[in-house]
Amino acid sequence: MTANWLGLEPQSKEIPHDSQIKLIDGLSEDPEDHPDGFIPIIERHNARLKKAHFLHKAIRDIIQQKWIEGTTLEDIGEFLQSWVPEPYRNKPMPKGMIQVLLNITPNSQAWAPIDLSNCIFRNTEATDSIEDVARAVGNLGTPEEPTLQDPKVTPDDGSDLTRTFPRMRTLHNTRRDWLSDEELWLAIPEGESTRHCLTHAPRHSWKLMVEFFLALHTNVGSWIHNLERRDMMLLGSLTENIFGFTGTYARKQQASLTPILTWWKGWTEFNTEKIHRDGWLVNLRIAGSISMNTVEKAVSWNVGPHGYQRGKKEIHKIFKQGPPIICLQDVRIPKRRKNSVKRELQRVFPHYWIYITTAQSPRKDCRDWPYVYSVLTALHSAFFPKLEVTQMRCHHSKQMDSDIRREIDGRLSIIQAQTPIGTIFQLMNIYQFTAANPLGQTDM
Repeated sequence: MTANWLGLEPQSKEIPHDSQIKLIDGLSEDPEDHPDGFIPIIERHNARLKKAHFLHKAIRDIIQQKWIEGTTLEDIGEFLQSWVPEPYRNKPMPKGMIQVLLNITPNSQAWAPIDLSNCIFRNTEATDSIEDVARAVGNLGTPEEPTLQDPKVTPDDGSDLTRTFPRMRTLHNTRRDWLSDEELWLAIPEGESTRHCLTHAPRHSWKLMVEFFLALHTNVGSWIHNLERRDMMLLGSLTENIFGFTGTYARKQQASLTPILTWWKGWTEFNTEKIHRDGWLVNLRIAGSISMNTVEKAVSWNVGPHGYQRGKKEIHKIFKQGPPIICLQDVRIPKRRKNSVKRELQRVFPHYWIYITTAQSPRKDCRDWPYVYSVLTALHSAFFPKLEVTQMRCHHSKQMDSDIRREIDGRLSIIQAQTPIGTIFQLMNIYQFTAANPLGQTDM
C-alpha cells in the first residue's frame, strides 16, 4: 500500500526525490494536521537511531569475539529474552523466534556476527543503557547471565511515552481503498481507531511476535480468532490467507491436491520465499508496534447479578478497549473456576495481568446455593510492564465476626504495582457490604 501511495515498485529500496516530496505533501494534506504534530514522533525515531549507532560501535568487537569463542544460539536466546517486554520477559522464546530476530532460516543453529549486530541495531531503543547492553553481550557464553536489568524509562520532557498519530485523512482514504480492493473490508474500521505511535520502541512488537510463534506450535486458528476479538482484523486476515485452513495458501494446496502442511511446516516452507516472509514480518512488527488503548483510565463495574459467566460478553468489551486498570466486583467466580477463568482471559487478552479473589459465604442465595463473593482486578502490561506485585491480605481484627472476615476475603483485593517510571500504586478493588450490613461496612 505504501509503495502504491508513493508510486514505487514493491521491492524498491530507495525513495526518489519526487516521491519524498509526495510523502511530505501527503502528510500535510489534512488541514487539521499541523507540522508540529509530526516533530515529536520524528525526534523519538532520531533518538532511537542515535542510540543504536553508539551501541553498535560499542559492541561490534565484543560480538565478533563471542562468535570466535563459539557462542551458541541458546546463549543469544538468553540475552534476547531479557529484552522481551512483559509478560514474556526472561521466559524461553518459542521455537523459531530467535531465528527471525536474527534474520536467519527457521531451523538454523549457526549465526554470524552481523546477524546479532543488525538485530541489536534494529531493536535498540533510546532508553537503553549502552553499558548494560555491552555488559550483557560480554557475558554471552559465560557463567554470568547475559541478561539486562529492568529498563527504567524516564520521559525526557515529562510527556507521555505514547504519541497519538496525526489524523492524515488522505492516507487513511488510500488505505481504505486498498483494503476494499483486497476485499479486506473488516479491517477498514481499524484506521478510524485511536492509536498511539510506538514504532520508536521496536521491542514492543515482540509481544505479538511471541504470540505468533506460540500459535505456530499450538493453534493458529485460535490465534486468528483472538486477533479478530481484539479488532486486529488486517493482521487476522493476512494470517488466515497465509497460514489458515481456509486462506489463499490452503485453497491453492487443495486445488493441486497437495496436502496442507501443519503450521510449523507451513512456516518453514513460507520462508523459502524471502520477499513474502519479509513482508509478513513487517506487518507483524507494525501491528505489534501500535497501541490501541481507547480508554486511559481505571474502569470499575459491579457485574452482579450476572456474574462473570453471564456477563462475559460485556466484560470482554471492556478488555478490548484496553484500559490500564479494570476492577470488577461481584463476578461470582467460585474457587474451583478461579484458575480456569484467569487462563481464559489471559489467552484472549495476553497483555493483562489478572488477579481474582474469591470466598464462599455461609449464607444461601434464592436458589439455596452458597453465595460466592469474588472480585477481579486486571492491569495492562503497557502501563505496568514490570509488576512488583504483592497481592496483599489484610490482617483481620480478632474481634471481627467470622462470617464477615470470610466474606472480606472475597470482597477485597489489594495489589501493589509499579509503572515504567518507578511510581508505586496500591490498587484496592472493593465490593462493599450493602447498607443492610452496617457492621460489615464498618469492618471493611
